[in-house]
Amino acid sequence: MKFKGLLFDIDGTLVTTRYEHRKIVLQKTLEEYGKEIPLKEIINKFWFEGNRDEIVREIFGIDKSDFWKTYAKYDTPGFRKIFTSPFYDIEVLPDLKREGYKLGIVTSAPGEIADLEVGMIGKSLFDSVVVAHVKNGFLPKPNPEGIIKCLNCLELKNNEAIFVGNSDEDIGAAKNANVFGIHLDRREYKYKNLKPGRTVYSLYSLERILATEF
Repeated sequence: MKFKGLLFDIDGTLVTTRYEHRKIVLQKTLEEYGKEIPLKEIINKFWFEGNRDEIVREIFGIDKSDFWKTYAKYDTPGFRKIFTSPFYDIEVLPDLKREGYKLGIVTSAPGEIADLEVGMIGKSLFDSVVVAHVKNGFLPKPNPEGIIKCLNCLELKNNEAIFVGNSDEDIGAAKNANVFGIHLDRREYKYKNLKPGRTVYSLYSLERILATEF
């Protein structure tokens, strides 16, 4: 076994949140500033891509600090829970753990949202959960701090782990941490120029290539 650890993003990677959630939360947030809800294309760009502060500033025309305080009023764990569920293939995770892999989570979600989502999957599955959020002193992905922290907690070198994520910021963070990055494409959003080490379309595919190629 070439790799000893598997690190995962969670939002869009292990759990999915229906479009209605981001539309409602964004609409309520923007209403407080007298702004109209943007097109679906912009809503999805805001949700899935890593340049959210830029979108807030340049498209919404709102100071990022003010925006995120207001956004947090509506994106509560209770409301998120209505729209969020684990992906169908998370049943693979216990198998990977039994095969001897150390499992970790690295997420930039707020702590209370991270707790909710990890709980949906099963916190006991993971040997380390790193909430790489600004409130915890982390810079957001693609900054590699969260991945590096998780590697240290798992006592792994960067060439002993894989980071699996669905987004541009995940693949960027993996590259910046010098960790092999796998893009788990859930077909919820089309990214451009990701250039991951590998792309898979399910955790079943991930398990298969770990067994046959790594």
